[in-house]
Amino acid sequence: MEENKKPEEKHISIGESVFSFLREVFNLHDQVDKERTREEVLDNINFKGLSAFVLIASVFIASIGLNSNSVAVVIGAMLISPLMGPIMGLGYAVAVNDIKTLNRSFTNFGIMVVIAMLTSFIYFSIAPLTTLTEQLKGRIEPTSLDVLIGIFGGLAGIAAFSSKIKNSNVIAGVAIATALMPPLCTVGYGLSMGTEQIGYKDYSGYGAALNAFYLFIINSIFIGISTYVYIKLNKFPLAQYQNATQARKTNFIIAGVAVLTIIPSGFIFYGIIKEELYKVQVNNFLNHEIAIPYENAFFNLNNPTLTKKDSVNLITISTITEVIPQEVIKNWNIILREKYNLKNTKLIVHQGGMPMANNQINERIYSSIYSTVKGDIQKRDSIIEYQQKQINRLNSDTIPFQSISKELKSLYPELDYFGYATFNYTDFKNRNIMPTFILLWNDNKTHSDEERRINQFLKSRLSLDTIQLLHK
Repeated sequence: MEENKKPEEKHISIGESVFSFLREVFNLHDQVDKERTREEVLDNINFKGLSAFVLIASVFIASIGLNSNSVAVVIGAMLISPLMGPIMGLGYAVAVNDIKTLNRSFTNFGIMVVIAMLTSFIYFSIAPLTTLTEQLKGRIEPTSLDVLIGIFGGLAGIAAFSSKIKNSNVIAGVAIATALMPPLCTVGYGLSMGTEQIGYKDYSGYGAALNAFYLFIINSIFIGISTYVYIKLNKFPLAQYQNATQARKTNFIIAGVAVLTIIPSGFIFYGIIKEELYKVQVNNFLNHEIAIPYENAFFNLNNPTLTKKDSVNLITISTITEVIPQEVIKNWNIILREKYNLKNTKLIVHQGGMPMANNQINERIYSSIYSTVKGDIQKRDSIIEYQQKQINRLNSDTIPFQSISKELKSLYPELDYFGYATFNYTDFKNRNIMPTFILLWNDNKTHSDEERRINQFLKSRLSLDTIQLLHK
C-alpha cells in the first residue's frame, strides 16, 4: 500500500515576506484608471474661455496676497490656478510619446506663463505699496529643497489624477505645496522694480525676478518629470511607437534637464546654509563673550547689524549708556577670529547708543556732537553731585564686579586673583570711603606697568577719581 506523499511546502524568508507585503501596499495596478487619466490630462491642458479668466483672476489674487503679506490669500490663489494642467500634460505626453499633446501642452504652458507674468507686472506697476514682504522674500531664493517639493508634489498630483476614485483633497494639497503661481507673480514684482534695489541683500528687481522665475522652472520641470516617471512605471500605452534608441534619447534628455536644473539650486542652498552657520557663530560669540560680562549694556545683541564692506564682514552692536574700553574691543576681535574662526569678520561697537556711521564725514559729525554734548554735561554737573553719586554707588555696592573681572582676565591672562571691597577710614573729623582692589599674579615678576594700566582702566571704567590698588 503506497502512502500518499504531500508536496513539500516552500519556505518563505522574512525578507521575501516583507518585500511581498510592501509590493502589495504600493501596488497601484487595481487603482489606476489609464483611460480616465488621459481624459483628465487632456481636459486640464486646455487654455481658453474659463481657464483664461481663472488664470488672470488667480494672478491678481496671488499678487494682492504677496503685496499685503497675506498667507491665506496666496493659498487661495494657488488653489484656483490652472497652471498645473499643462505641466502634467508635458510629462504625460513625453511618457506616452504623444507629439500632438506635447505641442499643445507646451504652447498652452508658454501662453499661461507670459500672461501670468504680464498681469502681475501690471499690478505691481500700479500698486501703491512696493515694500518687499515676507511672502515675496520667500520666493527669491530657490534651493534644492524646492526640487524635492516639485518631485513629491508631482507624484501626488498625477496619482490623484489617475485614481479611479477622484481625490480633490490631494489635488488641492498639491496645488498649495508646489506653489506655481506665487513665483510667477514675484517675477512681475521684480520686473516692475527694474534695476532698483528691493531691500533684501543686494538683489535688484531684475535679480529677484530671475531667481523667482528659476523657482517656477524648478517646480514645473520636476512636476513634469514626476508625471513622466509615474506614467512609465504604470506602463501606460504609447500613443505612437517608440523604438529603444528613441526611448534612450528621451531618458537622456530628461536626466540632463533635471541635473542642469538642480545644480544652480544646490549652489543657492549651500550659500543659505553657509550664511545661517555664520549667523549661529556670530550669535554664539555675542552670547558667550559679550552678553555675560556686559549684561543689559547693549540693546541689539540679539539682532546685530550684519553688513559687508569689500571682503570684510562687519558685526555692529551698540551700547545703551556704557563706554567699552578700546582694549576690550580689540581683544573681542582677536577672540572672534581665533576662537570662533571668523577670519574676515570685524566687530564694531558704537558707544552709548550712538547711531552707526556710514562714512568718514558722518563719523566726524557724530564725534563732534558727542564731544559737545559730553562737555555740556560735564559743565552742568557740580563736584558735589558727582561725589555724592560716587559715594552712593560705593555704598550700594553696584560696581559690576563680574564683568570687570572677566575683562581684566581677558586683557591680563597672567592675573591669578582679583578682589574688590570698599575701605572705610576716618581722620576723626570726616569719614571717607576708598574703593580698594587687590591683585595677585601667577608669577613672582614685578608688574608695575600692568598695574599702572589697570589703575587707569578701573578709574575710567568705573568713573572714579581715586582708587586704592593693592597687590600680594
